[in-house]
Amino acid sequence: MRRSFLVLFALAASMLAVPATSLAASADFTHGVASGDVTQNSAVLWTRAVPIGPAVNVTVDVWLEEECLTGQKVFKSKVKKPLAENDYTVKIDAVGLQQGNSPHGFDAGTEYCYRFRRGGEAFSPVGHFKTAPAADSAADVKAVYDGDQDSTGGSPGPFHGPYTALGAANLANGDFYVANGDNIYSDSHHRTAPAVTLDEYRDTYKEALTFTDLTDIRAARSQYALMDDHEVQNDYDGQTVSPARYAAGREAFLEYMPVRETGLLHDPSCAGDPLYRTVKWGSDVEVFVLDTRSCRSGDVEAACSGDLGPTLPPAIRGAFPFNLFLAPTVSPACTAAINDPTRTVLGPVQKAAFKNDLLNSDAKFKLIQNEYSIMQFHARPYDRWEGYAAERSEIIDFIGNNNLHDVTTSNVVFMTTDHHATMQNEVFKDRFTAPATRGEEFVTGPVATDTLQAETIAGFGPLALAALQAIMNLDGMNCRHLDQQSWGEVAYNSTTTQATVTSWKDTGGVVQDQFTLAPCTRTLG
Repeated sequence: MRRSFLVLFALAASMLAVPATSLAASADFTHGVASGDVTQNSAVLWTRAVPIGPAVNVTVDVWLEEECLTGQKVFKSKVKKPLAENDYTVKIDAVGLQQGNSPHGFDAGTEYCYRFRRGGEAFSPVGHFKTAPAADSAADVKAVYDGDQDSTGGSPGPFHGPYTALGAANLANGDFYVANGDNIYSDSHHRTAPAVTLDEYRDTYKEALTFTDLTDIRAARSQYALMDDHEVQNDYDGQTVSPARYAAGREAFLEYMPVRETGLLHDPSCAGDPLYRTVKWGSDVEVFVLDTRSCRSGDVEAACSGDLGPTLPPAIRGAFPFNLFLAPTVSPACTAAINDPTRTVLGPVQKAAFKNDLLNSDAKFKLIQNEYSIMQFHARPYDRWEGYAAERSEIIDFIGNNNLHDVTTSNVVFMTTDHHATMQNEVFKDRFTAPATRGEEFVTGPVATDTLQAETIAGFGPLALAALQAIMNLDGMNCRHLDQQSWGEVAYNSTTTQATVTSWKDTGGVVQDQFTLAPCTRTLG
């Protein structure tokens, strides 16, 4: 967040003016602040306010950033008393932030600060956000993204760090942060038992919010949050998950993440209304937030008897080192299940909305927040788009048939986590039979959990890792590192009309390909 020396001086002076009792009482706000789902004129503001004494109303105040805490408030709202039934979490939709509410006549793309208070006695930390630029204006845009945050990994170490990737991402001063799923690990193998009840899910969010790198990035910039599997249960499918468990995990997610709950699509075939939304960031960037869990059909791993590479061509399955792990042929039942056209990832309502919004978007860069990868890399495809082959092909064909990705005038960019690795490649329907590029995908992460390399070796051995790397070679992976905590960045330059997508190490520097040492960064457009 960019602030002048004068603004910092004013902020310091205003803090000194707050009575000491108020500063002491700020412990009333126990888990920081957050903002999210910003548009050109609104933002969802969040805090958790556990009453020290009798419960009273909480108020949120919003200022222009350059007048933070000292100028005229541009938005003020008293919200209901924080209640135990919501675990004392508070969300308010700050609306009308573009013109009308201020003598300044401020516009979209404006920076703000905000603070919650309980009377004049308890104050939250100060938070900051920027509204999206006007949809018809050229504007630079920087997005940072990451996911896979297991707060239960024990002492900080190479695979369970203290959220350092988020700390580094925060220093990049992005316009917004994409919390790309697995914001908690409710069923981490480090737990004695998985979260099942609502209170247990809530406790996992509170546990995660003990990490200052997480609370700092939530306070410093707005976010668009996705709900992936570990918010409920590993690899769950909306159509087969326990309804009670899904409802508890979803409720905790909506309580603790600054997500707008109004205006959602409704699809009775889903476990819950899909959390799909879109927002323009200037004339050249549009963000699409997919929900690939709530409506998903059951996976078909059981029908395939756990085959590690059911979509590989037979000639490749029989070649070394794949023949150490794979039978020569795949059962017809497995192939039929993977290609079953009745199986879905998005559900009919979300899919129709997504396709319509893609088709009607005039943004040069369409940034798609995607819980798990749509690229092809064959190995154990069940818990990603590749395991839902018919709908994956439908989306990829839709992009191709409507010329939505042609690099110079239109770019479809998937921003993905979930796989605990850096992987960058084109999106094509099939490397061997339909290799035309239909988008670009940039997988990054994790923040704080085992890497894909560590998981593969632990589960299947070093030869399986070698086979996985060999498959990625066959699929022409542009850049990959399977053993690095990292975070992603998309930086759009309105002057050059190009976007640079980079995977950054949690400890600094660009992630390098494990074999070629080439930097994992690409410029598009």
